[in-house]
Amino acid sequence: MEVKNPAVFISYSHESKEHQDRVLNFSNKLRSEGIDCSLDQYEESPPEGWPKWMDKKVMESNFILIVCTETYYKRVMGDDVKGLGIKWESTLIYQQLYNAGNENTRFIPVIFNDGKFEYIPNPLQGATFYNVDNSDEYDKLYWRLRGVKTQKPELGKLRNRPEDGELGELPIKERKTLFLSSLIDQEKWNKAKWRNGVAYLYDSQGELPPMFTVLFDNIELGTEIFKELIAKVGEDDKNERIRLSIVEGDVPNQEYGYFVTIGENAEATNKLLKNSPLNDNIRYLALGQRIHRMKPDKNSDSLSIFKKEYKKHGCYYIVPAKQLYDPKKGYGFQVETDYKILKREIGFRNYTDISSKNDPDSTLKSQNLLNHKF
Repeated sequence: MEVKNPAVFISYSHESKEHQDRVLNFSNKLRSEGIDCSLDQYEESPPEGWPKWMDKKVMESNFILIVCTETYYKRVMGDDVKGLGIKWESTLIYQQLYNAGNENTRFIPVIFNDGKFEYIPNPLQGATFYNVDNSDEYDKLYWRLRGVKTQKPELGKLRNRPEDGELGELPIKERKTLFLSSLIDQEKWNKAKWRNGVAYLYDSQGELPPMFTVLFDNIELGTEIFKELIAKVGEDDKNERIRLSIVEGDVPNQEYGYFVTIGENAEATNKLLKNSPLNDNIRYLALGQRIHRMKPDKNSDSLSIFKKEYKKHGCYYIVPAKQLYDPKKGYGFQVETDYKILKREIGFRNYTDISSKNDPDSTLKSQNLLNHKF
């Protein structure tokens, strides 16, 4: 069977010789591995002229890779009067996105190590992007261009009348008033032992979104938890099914610190249920939640830095991790970035803001919790 080489066009800005060289090296690497890349640096002067040449490449290519930099972003978004070529390309790309009804399957944003999420053009910020200086992410991009997907296991038989079910899998009964969600698998969280709380990791250059790492004792089960979350909400939690909250302030009977809650967003789940045939039979939702009491040093600035980085990027990753300790090297972290989930919303609250039983963090004011020794 003949394997067809994917046709790819690379759109980028000519902002410096160094940048042009690394785009050329990136293209050369793809071509050396069978990806038929088109790049203006391979052309001296196309007979039809640059505008028609670009139009042809955008139309004919299977994929268009957008190399996102600050200069590219400004030129595309109209903040830079230079770079007419980029403006022409971006007009073609935007028109293609419009014609496709915003269902983007061809235009892929990529960055290098010094790239930033915020420099991805606005219409493409919802798409998966790749840091092609990272070997793992380059490989993921390569296989996406090749059309190779993770093989699904064979579809099994439906279970007969399960006691509990996941969203969309509840058995049909005459009447069902309680919906039990399994987004937060309590049994697995118990076995994974979320005891060390969370850690905040940042790009040393401040150019990539920060990471909110959940520290499990059993990292194997922790990654399994996140693998299942990704299967339900995606690598980009666009519907904000996962709800994260950080609650600061003085709490009766508790030492200095703050609460971290990880649970399910009731509003997001309600929206999904409205499209379910079971919706008319559901009156109550039972949603899982996990709570941890963080007790940092009073001089620690980790949380404040995370808030600053989150405000800067407008997003963050939640990632499974494990705290490590070496007597000679001190503390470190094993971070499983293959299972990271991109999120945009997080609640920063004060304990006094929790005012009613309908509040999603109302558990934090229950007497059982206040009497608990964290």
